[in-house]
Amino acid sequence: MNIPPKHLLREPSFDGMHFTSANDATKICSRMNLRQFILVLSCCSALPGANQIVSADESLMPPATKGPGVVDLAQVPSWSRDDLNFFLHGSMGTEVVPEPVLRAFIRIYPDLFPKADLSNFGAIPDVKFGWPIGFSRRDVPHLGGLSAVGVNCASCHVGEITPPDGAPQVGIRLLGVTSQFDAEGFLGAVIISTFRTEDPANMKKFLAPYLAVNDPKAEDVGGISFAALWQQQEEKITLAMTAAASNNLSSLRPIKAGDLRLDGKSLARGKDLAVLSVAMLDLFHNMRFALHVPDQPPPASPPNGPGRNDPWRLLSYSLLGVVTEPAPVKFGIVWNEDQRAWVHDDGNTHSPVIRNLAASLGLGAPLTRHHGELDFALVKRQTDLSQRIHPPRYPWAIDQAAAGKGSKIYAADCASCHDGPQTDERLYSIAEIQTDPNRAMIFTQPVADGFNQFFAQLEIPGYTPPESPPLRSTQKYWSPSLAGVWARSPYLHNGSVRTLQELLTPPAARPKTFHRGSRIYEPAQMGYTDAGAYVLDTTLTGSSNSGHDYGTGLSSEQKHDLIEYLKTL
Repeated sequence: MNIPPKHLLREPSFDGMHFTSANDATKICSRMNLRQFILVLSCCSALPGANQIVSADESLMPPATKGPGVVDLAQVPSWSRDDLNFFLHGSMGTEVVPEPVLRAFIRIYPDLFPKADLSNFGAIPDVKFGWPIGFSRRDVPHLGGLSAVGVNCASCHVGEITPPDGAPQVGIRLLGVTSQFDAEGFLGAVIISTFRTEDPANMKKFLAPYLAVNDPKAEDVGGISFAALWQQQEEKITLAMTAAASNNLSSLRPIKAGDLRLDGKSLARGKDLAVLSVAMLDLFHNMRFALHVPDQPPPASPPNGPGRNDPWRLLSYSLLGVVTEPAPVKFGIVWNEDQRAWVHDDGNTHSPVIRNLAASLGLGAPLTRHHGELDFALVKRQTDLSQRIHPPRYPWAIDQAAAGKGSKIYAADCASCHDGPQTDERLYSIAEIQTDPNRAMIFTQPVADGFNQFFAQLEIPGYTPPESPPLRSTQKYWSPSLAGVWARSPYLHNGSVRTLQELLTPPAARPKTFHRGSRIYEPAQMGYTDAGAYVLDTTLTGSSNSGHDYGTGLSSEQKHDLIEYLKTL
């Protein structure tokens, strides 16, 4: 099977489309190809980093400590302090947005970035680092040497839960869970911002805060103001930007660091703003190229919202030219990974390194034809760390008497599927489970063969293609072990059931819609509260909450007992 080379992907024109709100970001993201390589294979975890890492000591407080950012270090007993810092803010080669550019975008496009700390996207702010948990930074050559930030796997696999009022702890951080981060919304907002700023009027609006970020006292140096200099050069700037916009090179464009410089000194010397504006267009091109924005978007699909993505549908389209049905999945659970030979909801991936390498490429490490530009050693180290995360302990009181009774119910109704060796006997047909079929059905053997060919041809220094094919098609669903099941909300592979209590409800009686984004946890229900800005509609294709009707015939008391027991796992 021939795989279209990445260098043939060109920038989309999106003629006639006007983006006016944060919802636009989500909508366009659902139509863009390899950007949804993001968290592809639902796998990222512990990330080795760069020397710019800021200590995350505040996140190392012991479980008994009250306050924000509490982490139960029992989840990672073999990690060092540096390992945890790498997990939270380490580089995996995906830095794709220069810091001054992002800060300028945040200032001029409040409709796309309503909150400066990006918490509107479900990100967990980290004031000490300067960007949310799961963001990394480093200087990037193809971005003009600017310090840039990227989204690493911790953004999607670190969650923070808050119990109801009166509970003994607050702000508990969990490693390896499904986070509330809306990756599509964030990266979509960035991409839309780059397109908007290609308009000369918006470029002027953008460069003013870009100057302020680079040099807050720039207007005090006694030279010409930015506005006056722009007015002097406006015609030249417009002509230069118009000419540059027609140049759709299908590769990374060279950028001189000096061309991107804008501060008080360069302003006083009469900075050539036409050269700067064209360099910015090249920078925006390189950002989109690294995110694999295609020349033609795939068929539209509904936004996936916080904590979900649809990687295989977009990958199949962009790499193999195969159009599939929408098949959203929640961000995968990353603990006890060393106990599984095949990972993901359908057990389709055998190689942890392949899994995390794909995630690095999808998150912003450039790929030209078959050559990926990233440090394979970093990917290898983060893979090794991801294999050593343990499930989180339930942090609050458990009704031990009820749990004792619940253990018998579990043994009778649950253990046959969820306990025992993690072999292919854990795979169950769609006809038996009756959950939404799309995710399992779209990954056919021809699709698996196409991806295997892609990874066989991939060229990265230090990377050796696997001897045996790393991907396969099962068209079945995996029955996971239930360690840490209390922290797996929302439930089922597509995150279509909000709480464990609702999973024990007959499918026809489960809510058809619920909100996503809440961090408040309901212990009795075992899941997050029905709150947040995003409404997950289970009637949409790929998001059905059907099936898995096991335990739905239990009495209310038996369900309570079972839930209490599950908290002990």
